[in-house]
Amino acid sequence: MLLFVYGTLKEGGKYHCYLGEAALVAEHAMAKGTLYDTGMGYPAMVKAAQGDIQGQVYDIPEELWPAIDDLEGYAAQAETDLFDKQTTEVYANGEVVETIVYVANAKGLLKEKVETGVWDVRVAQEQM
Repeated sequence: MLLFVYGTLKEGGKYHCYLGEAALVAEHAMAKGTLYDTGMGYPAMVKAAQGDIQGQVYDIPEELWPAIDDLEGYAAQAETDLFDKQTTEVYANGEVVETIVYVANAKGLLKEKVETGVWDVRVAQEQM
C-alpha cells in the first residue's frame, strides 16, 4: 500500500526511520490540500480542492503500518485521534496514484498555515 508523506516521515525527517523497509516510489509528489505547522515539531494537512502539498510516496510493507499508525496518533477512534487515515490522489512520476495520507483530525493541530505547501524537515529539529 502506498503512503504519501509530507512531514517528519520524509527523507531527512526525524521519523523517517519508521519507514524501515519501505520502498521510495516517488521522491517528488504533490497532493491537494493545505499544510499547517502545529508548533509541535511536525506538520498537519487538510485535504482541499485548492493548494498543493509537496511530499514523497513510499510503498509500505504491511508489518510497518501499526508503528506508523501509532506515531501518527491514529487508532481508528474518530473522537480522540490526532490524525485520520484517508485515501487521496497524489500526482507522482507523471501520473495520478491513490495513496494513504494522514490528515488532521484534531483541529487544534492547525496553528499556522504553511503557504509554500512544503514542510522543511529542519523545522522539527528547531522546535524541539
